[in-house]
Amino acid sequence: MGFLLRNWHLKLSAVLLATVLYSGLVFSGTFDERTIRLRVEPANASRDTFVLTGDLGLVEIRYRISNDEPITVAANDFAARVDLSEYDMERSPQPQQLPIEVSSLREGIQVLSVSPESVRVEVDTIEVRRVPVEVDPGVIPDGLEIDDPVVSDEEVEVRGPASVVNQVDRALALIAIPASGIDFNDAVSLTAVDIAGQPVGEGLIDVEPETVSVQVDVQTVETQTAVAVRPDIEPGTPAPGFALAALSVDPVSVSIVGLPEDLADVASILTDPISIDGASSDQTFEVELQLPDGITLADGEPSVVTVTASIVPSVSSRTFIVGVVCEGAGENACLPRLDQVAITLSGEGDALSALDAGELTPTVDASGLAPGEYSLTPVIAGLPDGVELVGVNPGTVPVTIAGPEPAPTPTPVP
Repeated sequence: MGFLLRNWHLKLSAVLLATVLYSGLVFSGTFDERTIRLRVEPANASRDTFVLTGDLGLVEIRYRISNDEPITVAANDFAARVDLSEYDMERSPQPQQLPIEVSSLREGIQVLSVSPESVRVEVDTIEVRRVPVEVDPGVIPDGLEIDDPVVSDEEVEVRGPASVVNQVDRALALIAIPASGIDFNDAVSLTAVDIAGQPVGEGLIDVEPETVSVQVDVQTVETQTAVAVRPDIEPGTPAPGFALAALSVDPVSVSIVGLPEDLADVASILTDPISIDGASSDQTFEVELQLPDGITLADGEPSVVTVTASIVPSVSSRTFIVGVVCEGAGENACLPRLDQVAITLSGEGDALSALDAGELTPTVDASGLAPGEYSLTPVIAGLPDGVELVGVNPGTVPVTIAGPEPAPTPTPVP
């Protein structure tokens, strides 16, 4: 017995060391460590509170599983929760760090560690308030006016976190009045807005009821617009030799009043008919405006306008076929080899009508030219005032210059 107890502490240490080494060998061969990520869920939430944080995020779990009985591990084999009952509501809705509690829902799985170990959470109390309903008709189309909107509910209930609900000033029903002028009668969704009209708490608060019935009576009213004044010219032309150079109106436009559907078809307002037939000088007319049915002039607009027609001598062109005369040949003979040329003149009609072809003979200048063949440019002089030469066709005339014939030799007397 003494032999067994001798150096007992050394023998006990050896046994413990062997046990540890054996356990390490056993565990290293029969267990595997893995990681998995899963979503953190809130737990123990009170019906009177609201989790402002929304999604609590993901947590990474390191766990150990036995290799003796291989199993497939999934996220639903674990539970990752945050106990909201630990949130200090006296400091609501300030953010607070709450621990993440992870547990295995399946035998054979041992949770080793959790990362992160806590999550930031914001919780608020639930508040319910009643707020007024306001109808926003948007931009009213021109020519329309509306009566006060009638809604099925003057007030509605908003429910949600107190910090958000306290920002709500009213529930807004946004509608659009059609340009056709048809009365509005429809169900409209409500949006909670703050005092500045900006949406509040989208996805965080509930509005009850979510929609209200809105009825708006729409009336068509007269509107005003400016249109051009357009003279109504009767068929006819100025006197021969004259033309209409310009037509002016004073004022050039007027403002008219009418229903939108009537104004839509009016691009301009005509005057009473005026005539410039046979006119040879400027003409001035004082004429009434012709207003379409349902259209009136705006206050202060004249019903009579002044129309001025500027009549000027007309400018036209005329072509003459004439012969060519050679000048300046002296004792030489100048022989144009072209019988006729065409000359075109432009000017006032009456001036051209008074011209005679005999007065328009073009000439070519042979001064100083020795006998030979030449191409000379024809020139027309003495055109009346207001008449201009447009061109001569052809632009040059072939000419032969011949010397004087020699005097005959006297016949000797026998």
